[in-house]
Amino acid sequence: MTDRPEPQISDALARIAKERGWPNELTRRVAEMRVPIAELNSWGWTGLSLEQTAAQLKWYERLTLGDLRGREAAYTDNEAFSDLWADSPEEIGEWEITVERGPDSFAQFKLQENVHLPVLALGHQLIACCGFSRRNVLIAGRRVSVVYGQALRVRRSARRMGYGDQVRRLGGPPGIGRPAIGQYDIMRAQNFAVVSWWQKFVPDFWENVPKREGSVPGIPVSVAQFPAQKLGDHDAAIRPARREDLSACVELINRTHLGTDLFRPYTVDSLENTLDEGFWGGAPTPTGNPSMDWWTSIYAWRDYFVLEEGGRIRACAGLWDRGRDVRERWRRVGGKEERTISSACVLDFGFAEGAEAVMARLLRRFIGRAHELGRDNLLVPLDHLPKLGAEMESLKPELDTRALRWGIKDPAITRPYTDLRYW
Repeated sequence: MTDRPEPQISDALARIAKERGWPNELTRRVAEMRVPIAELNSWGWTGLSLEQTAAQLKWYERLTLGDLRGREAAYTDNEAFSDLWADSPEEIGEWEITVERGPDSFAQFKLQENVHLPVLALGHQLIACCGFSRRNVLIAGRRVSVVYGQALRVRRSARRMGYGDQVRRLGGPPGIGRPAIGQYDIMRAQNFAVVSWWQKFVPDFWENVPKREGSVPGIPVSVAQFPAQKLGDHDAAIRPARREDLSACVELINRTHLGTDLFRPYTVDSLENTLDEGFWGGAPTPTGNPSMDWWTSIYAWRDYFVLEEGGRIRACAGLWDRGRDVRERWRRVGGKEERTISSACVLDFGFAEGAEAVMARLLRRFIGRAHELGRDNLLVPLDHLPKLGAEMESLKPELDTRALRWGIKDPAITRPYTDLRYW
């Protein structure tokens, strides 16, 4: 019986080992596991100590040869992904909030750009996930590429074991990762657990983020929640949008939001692609056969409307029935009080100069539509539209205020545009 040959230590690995002060045994183990150099470089993002590096090597071994698998979420994970979210509540103050996803558990992510959804799988069960969306946007008038971080969940029984850290470390789709200048996140204002989690790994993570008393660090961003209700009579000026309306709609959307951060100017092609759900020429027509109808429509032409008066389109907007596939179940910790909240969301909206009252008419129709769908409220981002907010004030909206973390000083985010696809 012969001894195993000594693993070959490449020049690149030897250099990293010397820079980080690794003992020979640790270097030998890394070589034996054939850890890619790119993987090793990614381990240093938190300034790993020797103990942390050795622990990370154990995670790598487990993910490579052991019982745990890290991969991209797949279409066939729909039920497992929903089950993971149902068992991964957030504790916010005196409430436990569980986000329910289904029947299409990936519905929200289908509406986003360049989405990466890494998961950790233990057998047939998913035990952790997170999400990233790479976006090209304007910040301070500059074109930049950024990443939106979201959807970090770990099963209740698997918490405080390192799975949250590991699922975030999983690389993007092979060979197609593209650079970005930074990452932003939107957190519930009372989610102090995420603050503690980041401080554990990166003590200076919140260094350039605005601090507020009684809230997690970040720029406050608010969404108005209008109670769903039956409102008024039929407004004959409101009709479904047509392809020939897109040029006018794009002009209204850009007029309304240009100048805010994290907004990307629309084009006719981009809005048409959105309403076609990414299919060139439109999404497949349902056949009624479940085995054939693999595509579930989330937000399309049937959901987009314009308000036209005097031959001119004065306002436009889309209504995403978020509550069909995404709901929040709130349970008071230690008590019996529980409620489930489902919402409809306004997307891709714009209106003519001085036409806030006209836009309010379209929003009122959407509030009525949310009621027809059985939703609890309609969500509208009004942070930077005070005149429109004043037009809607009589409907007594509640504000959901969260915190946007952006740790980069230049360019600085000062007036964030809120796209409810990313809320």
